[in-house]
Amino acid sequence: MAKVKFLVGSTYGNAQQMADEACEELNQLGHQCEVFNHPCIDDVIGEDTDVLIICSATIGEGDIPDNLLPLYSQLSDQSPLLPHVKYAVIALGDSSYDNFADGGRQMNELMHELQAVSVQEMLLIDACETPDPEEAVLEWIRLLHPKL
Repeated sequence: MAKVKFLVGSTYGNAQQMADEACEELNQLGHQCEVFNHPCIDDVIGEDTDVLIICSATIGEGDIPDNLLPLYSQLSDQSPLLPHVKYAVIALGDSSYDNFADGGRQMNELMHELQAVSVQEMLLIDACETPDPEEAVLEWIRLLHPKL
């Protein structure tokens, strides 16, 4: 089974909760999961990872949360090519704002630019439209599971 790292960007705890529940589900499905609340570049480029799942909220004017921003900056500045890295993104936001889910979208864009391989379409969790975000995440994880 796969070694999966969740890289979390959370300010108020929603993205953290989603990552924790998704990680627990993947563990129950036989994968080895770990959640990183303050991820760094070594968590991304290390050889001990099969898949990265970025779970990010959006703050302010479409910004990446403070605990994930250092990783974004490190990756942007160093620009390591990551064709050996598989990843997926869970992006949380509120569609009543123009910058809906931009925290996760920016991370997705950066991973694509670094040539990482997306294994599943980004999951967008809308605070206005998703009545049960936990169930949406678990359903997405169950679709991801066979691809790992």
